[in-house]
Amino acid sequence: MSDDRFAAASLALGLAFLARVAGQAAQRWWGVSFLPSQDAWQGSSLPFPALFVSQLVILVIIAVATLRIRAGRNLFGRRWMTSVAWFGILYFVVMSARLVLGFGGSAGVFGEDSFAARRWFTAYLPTVFHLVLAGEVLLFAAYQRARLRQTS
Repeated sequence: MSDDRFAAASLALGLAFLARVAGQAAQRWWGVSFLPSQDAWQGSSLPFPALFVSQLVILVIIAVATLRIRAGRNLFGRRWMTSVAWFGILYFVVMSARLVLGFGGSAGVFGEDSFAARRWFTAYLPTVFHLVLAGEVLLFAAYQRARLRQTS
């Protein structure tokens, strides 16, 4: 895949995450009726100000990485490539399991008092966007691997 395609994919994932951040902020500050409730956006007990700042930091990282990809520059060194890839895989698998278990928990498959019926598992909107971020991490690893193969 070309640098332009990697950059386009990174931009698409970054814009999806930006939509999540903007949607949650709009719901928090203005309570708009066409978006899910504030509770639907929250998947943890992290206070909104801390969550919002961390999301902005993530968006800056994605923007910088996307610009570096577009310019054909490395994101990280060879020794980090495997660690980033494994982190992305683990992140994706855990969030996928969270989503599947949450569906089972909310449907009563595991019982109403089961671990899978707890809020962390049934917070679907945050989980979907964690999958978006996991996809971004995997994309970064795939780009770096392709980049290192080109220069070898």
